[in-house]
Amino acid sequence: MEEGPKKVFISYAWENEEHKQWVRELATRLRKHRVDAILDQWDARIGDDLQLYMEHGLTDSHLILCICSDQYIAKANSGIGGVGYEKRILTDEMINSTDKRFIIPIIRGCTQEKKVPFFLSGIRYLDFEDNDSYKANYWELLRRIYDKDMEEKPPLGSNPFDSSKLSEQITTALEIGKVEFQNTAFAGKVSFDYKTNNGSFLIGEGEFQFTTHWSECGYNSIYCRSENLVQRIGYNPSYQDFPPINEIPSFNFSTWTWKVQVGEIAILENWNHKFAAVKVTRVIRKDESIGHLLEFEYKIYTDID
Repeated sequence: MEEGPKKVFISYAWENEEHKQWVRELATRLRKHRVDAILDQWDARIGDDLQLYMEHGLTDSHLILCICSDQYIAKANSGIGGVGYEKRILTDEMINSTDKRFIIPIIRGCTQEKKVPFFLSGIRYLDFEDNDSYKANYWELLRRIYDKDMEEKPPLGSNPFDSSKLSEQITTALEIGKVEFQNTAFAGKVSFDYKTNNGSFLIGEGEFQFTTHWSECGYNSIYCRSENLVQRIGYNPSYQDFPPINEIPSFNFSTWTWKVQVGEIAILENWNHKFAAVKVTRVIRKDESIGHLLEFEYKIYTDID
């Protein structure tokens, strides 16, 4: 059964019309991504009990987004207006729960050195002042809302120097060697011997990790294989550049293995339904001077638009 939507309450000051519009656009974007954003601009009508609206919104929500502008900080610190009332409710919640993690300060429209009001001091915030970094910050916010912002801590293994078992020593050596066959960046260039590590190379990390798998083919080409390491592989020979994400459905995903020529693109879908594009740039079959070399460029699609 699908989990119900996350509810967030947006606390902010009516700085000016431009600021109100920015907050409304943020809330609208959140709702497009199944976040039940509570905002006075569409949830509080003339004649409504505003104090009751604020109390229910603040206490019933999964998270509180505090848009820290100059006016918001001033009103929160002085305890005046709706912001001051919301601050008193939040302060009581923080005292009773001793846990401030349900509050996310967002910096927007703040020109002072102190970026948050006193009652939010010490809480990590997201800085939305730079419009060029909006997508990256919004993605981090969305991951926090959905509790996807922390990688799962791996379990502790055994001490490799305590074991006298030859098998465990070999396994440890193999695990250390696998570091050579991965790149955690979301875009980059790869060069490796595709006859080693069973022909596999890992790109990305977390839910955006992909295991690419390759095997020998003809001249200037190579087989890109699923081997159940990714969910699907798509191919469209008309593309020589990474396609926009909305054009990925034009690729053919009907088989598990594709012969990819140098200069062509393959699309990978992992088991988390994330997508990556891989462009083969060089293939060399073994000769006297070099092993079986594969070079490819890749891009992992993380945009949420």
